[in-house]
Amino acid sequence: MTLTPRHPELQGTCRAAAESLVAADHSLALVRGWYIDVVWGPREHWWCTRTTGEIVDPTVEQFPTGHIPELREYVPYEGIHPCPGCSVAVREGEGYEGFCCAECYGSTVGIPIGRCRC
Repeated sequence: MTLTPRHPELQGTCRAAAESLVAADHSLALVRGWYIDVVWGPREHWWCTRTTGEIVDPTVEQFPTGHIPELREYVPYEGIHPCPGCSVAVREGEGYEGFCCAECYGSTVGIPIGRCRC
């Protein structure tokens, strides 16, 4: 059995959809982080939570496992993310365009300007 997204048209809409829910229901909090999908791996994502910890995710079915509650896994962003080039931990606001260094950024976009210095 191949898992595919039930609603691929939701891709790229998670932040706006979650913000709309928060605006309509002040008991919800906006959360950004990663949805861990067993098919696609970690994906940047936005969702909502209630004060009880319940997750409310209006766009979860953009993921192959989104329709299977037992397989849903969320990891909130806590100010540190892996460099897309080398996976070293990068603090928000540091590094270069979300990467640890300009060299990693360059190698990822096809402009080799040197080796990662991390």
